[in-house]
Amino acid sequence: MQHRIHAASKSWLALLIAVVLVAAVSGGIVPAHAATGSLVFSAIAVLQRNYVDPIHETDLLNAAIATLRQQTHAGPAVLPDIPATTGTTEAEQQFLAEFDRAVQTGVESQDQLAYDATAGMLASLHDSHVYYMDPSRFQENKQSLNGNPGFSGIGIMITGQADAAGTHWVFVDNVFPGSPAEAAGLKRFDKIVAVGGTSLRDANVQQASGLIRGPAGSPVVLTIERAGQPQQLTVTRASIMTRSVTAQFIEPGVAYVRLFEFSKGSARDMRNQLLDLAQQGQIRSVILDLRGNPGGLISEADGVAGLFLQGGSPIARVVDRQSSSLLRTMGQAPFAQVPLVVLTNGGSASGSEIVTGAFKDLHRAQIIGEKTAGALGGAIDVALPEGGMSVTVERITTPGGHVVEAVGISPDVAVPLGEQDMEQGVDPQLQAALRAAGAVGFQNK
Repeated sequence: MQHRIHAASKSWLALLIAVVLVAAVSGGIVPAHAATGSLVFSAIAVLQRNYVDPIHETDLLNAAIATLRQQTHAGPAVLPDIPATTGTTEAEQQFLAEFDRAVQTGVESQDQLAYDATAGMLASLHDSHVYYMDPSRFQENKQSLNGNPGFSGIGIMITGQADAAGTHWVFVDNVFPGSPAEAAGLKRFDKIVAVGGTSLRDANVQQASGLIRGPAGSPVVLTIERAGQPQQLTVTRASIMTRSVTAQFIEPGVAYVRLFEFSKGSARDMRNQLLDLAQQGQIRSVILDLRGNPGGLISEADGVAGLFLQGGSPIARVVDRQSSSLLRTMGQAPFAQVPLVVLTNGGSASGSEIVTGAFKDLHRAQIIGEKTAGALGGAIDVALPEGGMSVTVERITTPGGHVVEAVGISPDVAVPLGEQDMEQGVDPQLQAALRAAGAVGFQNK
């Protein structure tokens, strides 16, 4: 079983190919044909077996009931809380009876109520790595973890930013090479103001993603603004295989690496691409861009850190139910002596925070940008009778013992990236990283 590190709820980027990227590990439960109130019990059983902290079943059932009240607009008289002193069997029977009453309201289907109740219950733990995934998302997550994120879309990543008036807009954060979006002329920081006839004014990333995605071969019309000038682009959707990492010389001697997620093989791919660049010319410094990277596999985070830290270097402290240990890098570090700059923002979570925290504690890199997401823990994904769930099995801190969960990692040099910057097509964070990379990469040369 592979442990992963991911925070889907904190991620501010969405791949417009199917879903927000996450990593998954399947359990062995056989899927049912319909979700019922017992889905909640299955999730509780997973927590009892695996969750790093003790749980209280009655509190969890009451959180599920609170979600049922919210979804059906029924009051406590119809769906009351279960008293804390109630025995397990009686509490479960009372929950099933209340779930049936919620279904009878007809506001939502039985399946959707089961999904909502399970999601609400898990959210009540206020743990960034504990959440429910419906069946389609769970299957897509497993594909992503295994390094096979092939989906239908246009091949871009998007981000949301609010303007000075507080209105939220959607911008292109990255265009994948060889994608339909690139062929249509879409560029980074293009502002997507409408999809078809639907305005994206005050739309969030998920809503925009849902509008832009669609079957391969079908067209989608985007209204964009570039440097304040509106234009329309028609993009034909296609099946897309994403890349977890890209690397290139952004200036002579300065290698720019963007890591989108810590999926299977990403550390190997980064190593190979950097070695290929080194054949083209001397790498005097590296900029590692972790902005919007939501995490992935712990083993891949270890592998990425190990490219820049000597073997045996501590990168995190890990605490589970039984023990506490240090996670250390292994093998040779081909770029251990190369000056390093790391870019982060509020979408840099979990695996990104392991790597960033280690580099910061060990004074290995200069961190530039914005505070990270504050969503760091070791988790596994487990199949449920319908869909699956993520469950935290390890608490993780930086090697120096600094807590990251719900706190985040502050950069050494704070540089915001705002809506006006995107409107103008400039990236002050990358510009600051280039200045730093030039300073550290060419000193004493």
